[in-house]
Amino acid sequence: MIRFFLHDKDKKWKRHIVIHVIGFILCITILCVTIYEKFGEGGWATLVITSVLIGLCYIIKQHYSKVRKAALQLEDILQKIHPGKSYNEEPLNQKDPTAILLVSSFNGFGLHTWLSINRKFPHFYKNFIFVSIAEIDQGTFKGSEEMKQLKSSVEEDLKKYVHLVRSYGFAADFRMAAGTDVVETATQLCSSLAKEYSRPMVFAGKLIFRQERFFQKLLHNETANAIQRRLQWDGIETVILPIRV
Repeated sequence: MIRFFLHDKDKKWKRHIVIHVIGFILCITILCVTIYEKFGEGGWATLVITSVLIGLCYIIKQHYSKVRKAALQLEDILQKIHPGKSYNEEPLNQKDPTAILLVSSFNGFGLHTWLSINRKFPHFYKNFIFVSIAEIDQGTFKGSEEMKQLKSSVEEDLKKYVHLVRSYGFAADFRMAAGTDVVETATQLCSSLAKEYSRPMVFAGKLIFRQERFFQKLLHNETANAIQRRLQWDGIETVILPIRV
């Protein structure tokens, strides 16, 4: 909390930080006294376990920082893509091959997925539909205003994808839904789109590391795999495209 108020100072930060400084001193004092009196009675074990846990947290944070740095480099490159000059205002044809793209926001990952589809299947897909889920969590349960802002933010990001793709001559649209379970909500939305369009294919992106380690599955979201399993069980073809970091 001391660190928080030092980096995010408001008008009353001095009053708040005094309370946390006092709390910090009390905690350190209690810790030192406890270690001194109970060290030989098993206090050393608590000290070792706590130190190991703290070190593990720093290692995890360092891993996330590296991944975030690589992701930002990808976004810097891909978000420099300029709009095309052949804007397509035609509606989507339900009989044309349709690529349904699962995206989180307007970022380098989503653009990478779209570019990968065009590179691997040149001139095949005529329709592109971007799908995103407004995830309802504890923060958005505070009130209806926060919920409106969340939906508005997701919709604005999807419109950016549609505008960019249409500027290159493709037909594009978006779909969004709100839910507490991203996998369940995304599966239902993609299933409804698969019934609406006769030749659909669902695409999602997933982070790929040069050396796969066991802890990466624990630290990183497996949403794409979960959605793929459910959709394929329903007979909907789903492809996960790798995103190297």
